[in-house]
Amino acid sequence: MKHESTALTALKGLGFAVFGNVLGGIMTVSLAPFLSEWFIPYIAILLTVFIYGSLLFTAGMKDGQKQAKLLRRHEIESVPKLRWIWLGLAIAGIMCVPCAALLACSLGAFPLTGELLLGSYFVLGALAPAFFMIDVQQMSPAFPLILMAVYLIITPVSAHIGYKFGAGDKDLRDFMYEK
Repeated sequence: MKHESTALTALKGLGFAVFGNVLGGIMTVSLAPFLSEWFIPYIAILLTVFIYGSLLFTAGMKDGQKQAKLLRRHEIESVPKLRWIWLGLAIAGIMCVPCAALLACSLGAFPLTGELLLGSYFVLGALAPAFFMIDVQQMSPAFPLILMAVYLIITPVSAHIGYKFGAGDKDLRDFMYEK
């Protein structure tokens, strides 16, 4: 097993993040007929954020397991402590680019068309049910900022927890059987 570069690890994490957004977008489009009820968007956003966070947890956990194996084989000196905090912030920054475009739409830089809105369901899939909670044509500039804040919190926190779980040398048997 060879130590992989940080750029490759970040690219894998970005892939998990994009896949989480696509899954959230598919779930949102599938639930669209039911999202007119007042409580369904709240449940849907919890589920889509959970899916997104779970996939980033998985990315961090896989990297943590790889780092733990390298540490056990004495190929590295120590496991980096804040690796996925910084990688998560970089991935969250990339995920905030579509939020910035949405912010430009809400400030009137260019119109928010139906095509752009449908595309944002998949690009911002983890938070797409939130679009059903507001009037999109009268969107406040605070809405994209809230979306950015959620990405900036969920992405590094879930990836770092997964990394700590994977690097902590925990095994499934530790949870299944008492020692």
